[in-house]
Amino acid sequence: RMVTHCMELLAADNDYADIMLHEERPNFGGISIEELHRLVYAQVLCSHSSTWQIAPTYLSSCLNQGLGLLEILLLKQPIQDNRLVLKTLELCRLYELENVGTNIMKIAGCYHWKHGRKGTGVYWFQQAHDKVRLDRIAQQLFERIGKSVADDNFKQWEGLLELLGSDIGSAGGLEFLHRYRDFKRSLQQALEGRTGEAARQTVEFLIQLMRNPSTPQRFWLPLLHDSVKLLNCKPRPLLNVAETTLLLNKLQELSMAKLRPDFCSNHLPSHALSSVRLALGSNLARAILEEA
Repeated sequence: RMVTHCMELLAADNDYADIMLHEERPNFGGISIEELHRLVYAQVLCSHSSTWQIAPTYLSSCLNQGLGLLEILLLKQPIQDNRLVLKTLELCRLYELENVGTNIMKIAGCYHWKHGRKGTGVYWFQQAHDKVRLDRIAQQLFERIGKSVADDNFKQWEGLLELLGSDIGSAGGLEFLHRYRDFKRSLQQALEGRTGEAARQTVEFLIQLMRNPSTPQRFWLPLLHDSVKLLNCKPRPLLNVAETTLLLNKLQELSMAKLRPDFCSNHLPSHALSSVRLALGSNLARAILEEA
């Protein structure tokens, strides 16, 4: 440190010393004596966890090689601890290194996602505006939930779904998953009899899902099968004639789709289709009588 700051004392009121210290020298890689000593001192500071945050002060004053080394220093900082990441990002902001800060956030997101801290990973990807990775995560989430849409496994993904939001660019399936979450919650309340309006609210969510083009066909039967118990346990029809006819038409489309080799039943019982048809037929008969 003493040698580094001696340069400033030597150059004070001494034009010859100032020229000698600031002259770019080919044998030093095109940098001056002053910059060389500052770089050496900065490297010493970088070697210890308690002093590395001082090094940027010296590196930023080295116009030839300092900024490049400063970028390397910031990118080499550990990203396991979010507090340390925040300190590093603050230095990036202070020295106007926005691209470096963005890369650090992406690296932190990848690290936490890889080590099972999904929420933290998504947070850093969002801070970095990393649309590509967010799209990829959204699609993975959509596919994973798609394989267990009739299970209760949906609950373990709800927090991550909430973090991602419903409009992650190309992953249009998230809009469906948000609507499905609302349907699932309402269905649980209706079956538990928590509120009088829950049953009708659930039916409205079901109709919205079945009408919405973002709902993939492979989810139609699980959605309808989830609703069978609710439709059967109410003395009055929950669906009117038009709504029941809509669902019966969807069921007919599923019957045709079942003949295709790519049809997926989502591991539902073999009688799922017939039980849904019976519940809808019963509801239709009651709805016709009520509307007559």
